[in-house]
This record gives sequence, structure tokens and C-alpha cells, in this order.
Amino acid sequence: MVDTVGLHLLSLIRKIRGGFFVLGPLVARFGEAVVALPGGCDNGARPVDLYIRGLQALGAVVEMKDGKVQAYALNGRGLVGGSFQLDYPSVGATETLLMAACMADGTTILSSVARQEATKLVIKGKSHFHGCKCTIAPDRIEAGTFLLAAAIARSFISISPIIPSQVSCLMQKLLATGCKIRQCSHDTLEVFSAVSQCGENLRGFEVKTGPIPGFPTDLQPQTMALLTTCNSLSPVEESVFEKRMANVNELRKLGAKIQVCASSALVFGKDNRSGLSGSCLAATDLRGGISLVLAALAAEGTTEISSVAHIDRGYENVDTQLHMLGADIKRLTAPASS
Repeated sequence: MVDTVGLHLLSLIRKIRGGFFVLGPLVARFGEAVVALPGGCDNGARPVDLYIRGLQALGAVVEMKDGKVQAYALNGRGLVGGSFQLDYPSVGATETLLMAACMADGTTILSSVARQEATKLVIKGKSHFHGCKCTIAPDRIEAGTFLLAAAIARSFISISPIIPSQVSCLMQKLLATGCKIRQCSHDTLEVFSAVSQCGENLRGFEVKTGPIPGFPTDLQPQTMALLTTCNSLSPVEESVFEKRMANVNELRKLGAKIQVCASSALVFGKDNRSGLSGSCLAATDLRGGISLVLAALAAEGTTEISSVAHIDRGYENVDTQLHMLGADIKRLTAPASS
């Protein structure tokens, strides 16, 4: 049992995007919650209107003031089932409203949600729950990052457990660039990109991010790193976060040639410039930071990356994992404690 009485460290919630997701379940269970606006990487605006309007549809009163959101159920009755259609298939809003609806009185229908198999969720609320055993699904973004690492290093990787359908967009791009992919079992993928198997040059391709089932925005920076090592021009369009191109300036320090206009970029392949060379870089955010690590795998010479706390937020011991895969990588400072 954790006693949180008197704990008001909203600054901790502002450090991560997921901290805001507790709003829904707290209101559902306790009838009231005060939560700081979401933090995380500075990739652009993180509007919370879908969260607010969704909770209001379940009977909550929601107010915003001084960077905080306060929500409470009227007259202590708790939340009640209702219908709500998301204007945009937001993952965070879907998760928050789904958790809130689980304890709402009655049936809730959520439409246009962020889900690969369907666009509507029907939840019958309950007042009491019991424990169960649950297996957490593999992280598709982490898995995709390591698939891209193998491609950029012109190497081989076998990943398990993985849900192939959740990385199908990336698999299509890797096949288009010339990599070979084999599904060994229902949860094991192998990617081959060695010169001896795929030829000396991988081909560039077009990337346009979007909500599920589109190409994940959280894999766009890593994919851009791969495209700097491919042949030909590769257009990249970011339609989710307006500041997702923050890693471009750092990639340019390695010798990458990338033109940016608003939320679009044109990546010039290695046939249009010399290869990447090591440099001193700084991670600006989580996904942009790991993209620099991937690019460094293909760069000639040594690359030093600072501000790696951004990377540690989303990848546990990534230096150790890459070292086990054969990368010449070492951490100069100990990872920050969580």
C-alpha cells in the first residue's frame, strides 16, 4: 500500500506523456482527480480536448486551470455510461476513456478509436474487479527500432517475442528497400540486410506517418536515419507531430543531406553525397535520440551522443542490448535512476 496523502509533485507527471492517462481511472474510482497537463518530448502540441470531452460524455465535470486538469463526478454518483466519438484516433485519449468507462455505470460506446482491428469499442462498466494474469504485449516501437538497427548496420537480427501484424507497415518498407524478412513462428521475425544477401545498396522509399494502421510516427526518426544510408531520394511526411524533425540538424552533423519544409523532408541517399562520419551530437527527444544512435552505427569513426536521458525514458539499457548484437558502443555515464 502506498500512502499518497500530501503528495503533490505535479512536476513528475509533466516529465512524461503517460502521466496524464491516470485522469480517467482516478475519476472513475475515486470520483475526483487533479492531474498536470501532459509532458514528455517536445514534439509539438499535445491537445487534451478529446480527453476532456470524452470524460464529460461520461458525466464528469472537467476544468482546466494553471496547467492542471481537475475532473470530478457530480454529486458523488460516479461516472455513467455514454457515447463519444473521437475526432482523431488518439491512442492516449482512447486508453484514458477506456479505463474510465470500465467503472462507469452502464454501457459506454467509443467510436473512431485508435485500434488496429476495429473503430468502435463497447464497454459495460462494473463497480468491482478481480485480479488476473496478463501478458503485456511486446513494444512494437522498440521492436521496430531494432529491426531498423539491423537494416542500417547491414546485418542480421532475430527478434522474439514480436507481433508481426503490429510492425507490418515497417516490414513493407524494409522489403521495399531490399531487405529480406522471414517469419519463423507466430512471434519471431528475422531480418537480413547484409551485403552478401541483399546487395551493396538498399533503396530509398517514401514515408508518411499517420494513426493506426498508418506508419507509426514513433518510428519516423529511426527510419529517416536508415534512409540516409540508402540510395536515391526519399520523401518523408510527418502528419502527427509538427516538431518531429528536431533530429535533422543532428543527422546533418554526421554528413546527412536532408531538406526540410514544415513537416516534410527530403532525404538524399548516399549516392547523392559522401557517407556518414562520426561527430558529437545531442539527443533532443526520445525517438530523435535513438535515431542518432542508429545513424552512428553506419557512420565512419566515433560518434558521441549527449543528453541520453531522453533515450533512457523509452529504451532500457539500449547500449547493452546493441553491444550484445555486436555494436561497438559504451556508456560514459551511468543511466539516471528512475
